[in-house]
Amino acid sequence: MTMNAENPGLVPVEEVAKELGTTPLNVMMHIKRKLLEAREIEGQWFVTAESLENYRRDGEARPGSALCSQPCSSKSGCGSCG
Repeated sequence: MTMNAENPGLVPVEEVAKELGTTPLNVMMHIKRKLLEAREIEGQWFVTAESLENYRRDGEARPGSALCSQPCSSKSGCGSCG
């Protein structure tokens, strides 16, 4: 996991997407729905490492938290493929 050197404990959204096998847009949707905690710093979004670990541990089982995979034809975060 790559963290922001200037802001320890924060992981770039793009890295979170790669680790979870989804898209940055889907990660942003999870942030909007408060399934992941994040901060915006100088126009870039970072997920807190603690939030990411909590999501991995038990967040994926919560209703509405399914991630769309990159091969999904919809890529809309609709939850229809989960």
